[in-house]
Amino acid sequence: MLKLFRKIRQKLLSQNRITQYLAYAIGEIFLVVIGILIALQINNWNEDQKLQKKEKLYLDRLKEEALWNFDILDNQIKLYESNASNLDSLAFLLSNAASKNEQFRIPATPFFMSAWLLKNSAYTELVSSGSLGILSDVKLREMLDEVASFQTRSIETLQYWRDLSVADARLFQPYRIQKILIINGDTTKSMSLDYERMIGQEEVIAGIQFWRLANQKFAEGIVEFRTHYFKILERINCLENNNCPN
Repeated sequence: MLKLFRKIRQKLLSQNRITQYLAYAIGEIFLVVIGILIALQINNWNEDQKLQKKEKLYLDRLKEEALWNFDILDNQIKLYESNASNLDSLAFLLSNAASKNEQFRIPATPFFMSAWLLKNSAYTELVSSGSLGILSDVKLREMLDEVASFQTRSIETLQYWRDLSVADARLFQPYRIQKILIINGDTTKSMSLDYERMIGQEEVIAGIQFWRLANQKFAEGIVEFRTHYFKILERINCLENNNCPN
């Protein structure tokens, strides 16, 4: 097309037809501009496609990690709730001067603190590289920021309770029973509590009730933590299905 314009231009110049030459010159410039705009549009489209693919990869990773974390926290909730229930039963038996029987085989741990290993590499990678903007959904970004903040507070809280459990462990030290076991030639230590000697010991019973409440409160906190990941999963699912509410 441009070659045709150039031939016409040369012919018009040779015939000294300036007006028509200018019209064709403007047309030639117009074609060049249109070509540049189309090229830019194609380039922008290609870049958008690359960003969309990258965002999809991150969404897949975020979803996988949220599912993992949801399951981990779900197990932690059951663990803490179970221990809280066992401690409550143990405190009742000790308060009511229960005699030696099978009931004392309740698997209760007064100063129980269990940590959890969550996956957050995708979010950490986005933040550290300054690429969080790859996620086009502002609501999802806010949710990820919230759960990261909640996790930081949870770690600090867990450390506080760990320190407290170390201090409270001294309360139960006089009632500890340590056994040396040899299994398949390997020597191991087995720790347990002498519940019989703990019967009627008000300070010990109060300590057990305190940790029963602590376990219950921790379970409630983890429920809230799990809710954050549930909302993230819901948001990613609706983004994948293009039906997210405004």
